[in-house]
Amino acid sequence: MKQNLFSTRYTILYAVIAGFLMSLTPFSMAFLPSHHGPFTNSVQLLDAFILLFLNIVLFYISLWLNLVIVEKSKSHKILLNILAYLGFTLLAILIHKPIWSMLERMPIGFFIRDELGRNLIIFSISVVVANAFHSFQQNQQMKNKILEIQRQSLAGQIESLKQQINPHFFFNSLNTLSGLAQEDTQKMLEFIEKLSQVFRYVLEIQEKNVVTVAEEMNFARAYIYLLKVRFEEKFSIEISPDLDENALVPSLCTQLLLENCFKHNSMSSSNPLIIKIIAGNGYLVICNSIMQMNQTSGNGIGLKNLNERSKLLAGKAIEITTDNECFTVKVPTIYK
Repeated sequence: MKQNLFSTRYTILYAVIAGFLMSLTPFSMAFLPSHHGPFTNSVQLLDAFILLFLNIVLFYISLWLNLVIVEKSKSHKILLNILAYLGFTLLAILIHKPIWSMLERMPIGFFIRDELGRNLIIFSISVVVANAFHSFQQNQQMKNKILEIQRQSLAGQIESLKQQINPHFFFNSLNTLSGLAQEDTQKMLEFIEKLSQVFRYVLEIQEKNVVTVAEEMNFARAYIYLLKVRFEEKFSIEISPDLDENALVPSLCTQLLLENCFKHNSMSSSNPLIIKIIAGNGYLVICNSIMQMNQTSGNGIGLKNLNERSKLLAGKAIEITTDNECFTVKVPTIYK
């Protein structure tokens, strides 16, 4: 049933407003002074009220009918409208005829022609309205389908990018664990416990493309603990207390950026790596002091991955800047 194009409430509202507007002329004539006395004005007023009721009913029925048959063939719609128009017009004439007989100044033929013309206008308006709303609904459905296709495509692209993160993260964690196994068994056990907490979080957000800054900072603190176990006093991290925690960022972006800090910089207890995390003004910012670069250089997959996810999710690329003291990556935040 295509009547759901226009809910019953709006169909009634359409009928009442259109019916009232169509009845303004008869009501105005009923209140004009008449040379035939007050009786004529009373009859005209009664006729105007009956006409108002019939107009409202006809507007409702004609719109309802055309919404129901909007997808039928053109010939089918024309035939049904003609039959409904003739049937309702005949009924309206029969209802009005006794009143017209009391208004002697006008011949019956005039009222019949007026009834035929008015009802034809009502049906014509309803046909136009029904087809306009049908076209509107089709356009909306098409837009929704396109948006759904885009959403599915976006979800597929993001999921593909996310799958690049987990193996990389897992590989680096195993390397860290392997080193600890040869150095300190107790630290290895502590590391395994914290690693399980980190991976539990990773599993919990697997279905999320974005997380709040607050969630990401909770993860970052757990991940930083793992780094502290390995590197001890060779680095320091400062997390700004004034974070815009309700903003959204790509999940696990801090893990990737922190990992890059340690991957591309040397550090020592006497010359620690300094990292700052700030969130505000539309960005999550991670900057690190620039130390002597390690011999091992990366292939840039991590930042390329994050950049692609940022463009898909936030509509903006990440910003990377370097000066003499700091390497900075700014990840656009998302607000919903």
